[in-house]
Amino acid sequence: MIGGLFNANTGWQHAKRYHRGDYELILCTKGPLYLKIENKDFKVQTGEFIIIPPFTTMIGYHPSPNDIEFYWLHFFLPKNTLIISKVPKNITKYIFLPQLATFTNQSQIIILIHQLLALNNQNYDDRLAANHFISIILIELSKNLFKASTKKSEKETKINELKEWIRTNIYQSPTVADMAKYLQINPQYLSRLFKKVVGISPKKYLLKLKLETAQALLIRTNLSVKEVANNSYFTNEKLFLRQFKQSTGLTPSQYRTQFNDIYHNNQTISPILPIPEEITKHLTDIPDPGEAPQKKELRHY
Repeated sequence: MIGGLFNANTGWQHAKRYHRGDYELILCTKGPLYLKIENKDFKVQTGEFIIIPPFTTMIGYHPSPNDIEFYWLHFFLPKNTLIISKVPKNITKYIFLPQLATFTNQSQIIILIHQLLALNNQNYDDRLAANHFISIILIELSKNLFKASTKKSEKETKINELKEWIRTNIYQSPTVADMAKYLQINPQYLSRLFKKVVGISPKKYLLKLKLETAQALLIRTNLSVKEVANNSYFTNEKLFLRQFKQSTGLTPSQYRTQFNDIYHNNQTISPILPIPEEITKHLTDIPDPGEAPQKKELRHY
């Protein structure tokens, strides 16, 4: 095992190098680095690591735009190490590392690297210790990525569950406080999390769902504009007219006229729209929308 900390000034570019049988781990602490590995370009940003597999050629393909710094480690892995293109289903059974990824546990990893580099590798015990540290570093990087992906998955699951709850309780126009109570989390945290996952705030999502329901009813039924507003869960017709025009640039009547022919030629409607049960009889050729919202008390679980 060999390694070190490398610093260079603006304009530096990695020289061409062939990896005979060893892996190289580069952890970028000040980037970006521009590396071409077997004709594939990688831009390694600050806080990212990249693994260069054995029997590959690496070369810089672009000068660094600023001063750079990175740790580098050359090491060997067991013969049963696999380079794969698809993530295994049971990832917890493996030390899994993508070729390029972010490492958030930077301080912990750097401490381990410095402990590793402090060994002189002159005797058997030091070489054993070096192998031990390499294993720990790779395991820590893998664990960090697994935790990050698990957290992301859990958050997305929570928000998807909430989106379905909003759909089935839309007739009550639930507030952010209602949504937070359902998920048993802080309202401010919910707003941040929802926007991070969905891209818009919970309030805007609720309005979007109501407006999409109104659009579907306008082009798929002969209900009056007032009836469309009521059955799209708006309690105020004037507010509905204003928000509809702000969203589409058209009044409900203009929207119906402009899009009616298009939708009669393509009779589909989103199955997730919360169309009231008493209105579905006015629609034709639609998929099963699931359980239609019923007028009952707001439900918390």
